[in-house]
Amino acid sequence: MANGQLNPGAREELRRRTMNGPRPMGRGLLAVAVAIPLILGVMAGAMGGYLLRPPTTSATSGGATQGFNLDIFDFYFMGVGGTIDGVKNPQVNVTLGNTVRITVTDKVTMMHNIYVDGYDVQSADVSSLGASATISFVADKEGTFAYYCAIPGHRALGMEGKLVVGSGVGGINTLPPIGPEVLPVNDIIRNASDVPPPITRTTPATVEIWLNATEVNGEIEPGVSYLFWTYGGQVPGPFFRVRVNDTVLVHFHNDASSMMTHSVDFHAVTGPGGGMAASMAAPGEWGNFSFKALVPGLYLYHCGTPDVPTHIANGMFGEILVQPDVPLPPVDKEFYVGQSELYAKWPIHTLGNQLFDGQKLWDEQPTYFVFNGAFKALTGAHQLTAQVNQTVRIYFADGGPDFISSFHIIGEIFSRVWQYGDLTDPPLHGVQTVLVPPGGCVVVDLTLEYPGDYILVDHALLHAVDMGAVGVLHVTGPTNSTIFNPGA
Repeated sequence: MANGQLNPGAREELRRRTMNGPRPMGRGLLAVAVAIPLILGVMAGAMGGYLLRPPTTSATSGGATQGFNLDIFDFYFMGVGGTIDGVKNPQVNVTLGNTVRITVTDKVTMMHNIYVDGYDVQSADVSSLGASATISFVADKEGTFAYYCAIPGHRALGMEGKLVVGSGVGGINTLPPIGPEVLPVNDIIRNASDVPPPITRTTPATVEIWLNATEVNGEIEPGVSYLFWTYGGQVPGPFFRVRVNDTVLVHFHNDASSMMTHSVDFHAVTGPGGGMAASMAAPGEWGNFSFKALVPGLYLYHCGTPDVPTHIANGMFGEILVQPDVPLPPVDKEFYVGQSELYAKWPIHTLGNQLFDGQKLWDEQPTYFVFNGAFKALTGAHQLTAQVNQTVRIYFADGGPDFISSFHIIGEIFSRVWQYGDLTDPPLHGVQTVLVPPGGCVVVDLTLEYPGDYILVDHALLHAVDMGAVGVLHVTGPTNSTIFNPGA
């Protein structure tokens, strides 16, 4: 990869894998990415196009050619010429049967393109000042269709307009057929028992954290592949454990096989961006920084590269525990569970190679809710296991990016709850369900007194039963009829 551009082999592989999949961010975006307020300003500007009454273009008689020119800025299209001149994301009206030619010209040094939904036509990528690309197709399907930039996250940031063919009735929900499942698939499910042991030292130290961003092909459910963006190849990322007042050295590496720029923002950091700007790394590069763990607690970390919700939704989040001076009470087993949403192009359970859908993310319409990356991931081979009379602790994170989790275990009561990951104040006791906001964490303890399968759910039960946020805690040991008697 040179100057932010894909080599031809990587580009061809990317086009084979996904129409709407990841592409590298140019160096221009890398500069933008380090300033969150600037990105928010661009986002607001891009959305301004939605608030304007979209003008229409003149239509010609059937069988003619209609041409349109769009300039491309950071996160919006700008009409050029005619009645669309100077209008963000203009509506384009054409006559059924006409040939449509749309030319896009890059006005920034950032990678963009244009894709027309329903017609499944996409331009070449443009990424240098003044570069242009043209698409041409016959408007032979009546209806309203979206045109947008297919670079991941750009549609969600506002790079979308409407193509109206004829009356505009129909067409908006048109989806091309899903492609076949991409094999081989990796097991992206983080084992819930993948938790480092408690820290026993009593004084601060310097601790090194090594984190590698990788984009891997995995399974959402059997027969459904998806390109996940991960830390370390699994979702959520590794669980890190440090002690309050430790100095933490973060070594962040973006794997050379990645298509995207990545970074990390630790909520445990006291400093600008949580380390996001310092860690921003193009494929094959490193971004290192250090911080002092000043406040004990359980904290989320996630990718801070724009579009941030896109990176999180594709799997880039995890947890870090800053252990207090007085450790939490000892338990027999500890587990790590992370909830998040997946926004896929085709409906849930559609077999084949699912693609990320930025519009569904923008509309907050998840396809899946998942624990540890996949549909009903923490069941079967990945279920949690324990024994009667053991005490269990769960470190739970809600990566989001958009929805609150109502974390509950069917048949159990949390004996201790450190709400919001706060390890300074005393815990709550006897809690049935705990709310965890996106970007938040919680620590819960429970004592196991009867054998059986205890079901972990998001108690917004549609998210669990139908959409996948389900796990199993399998408990073995002797029964006790004084606690539970199924035959009474």
